[in-house]
Amino acid sequence: MKPSANEYIQSVINCFSEGLECIKNFKRWSKHADLQPYADALEEWDDIVGDVWEEHDDENLNPFSWVSENLYYTQQQTMI
Repeated sequence: MKPSANEYIQSVINCFSEGLECIKNFKRWSKHADLQPYADALEEWDDIVGDVWEEHDDENLNPFSWVSENLYYTQQQTMI
């Protein structure tokens, strides 16, 4: 039967990976017009709750660190 179960699973996993890459390429989110209301709201809290933080060299958002330990990510092949 085509595609095989493994081919199907790998295709879905590839879609997830491509989605993470698309999110990763959201450069300079604080200047993006759609996100400006959120950036403005967060700026008000920076002085209240935020410490000094260092900017990363890369301007790209990298969501991998957020999902790498999540059960849905680590067990995605079994779940699919």
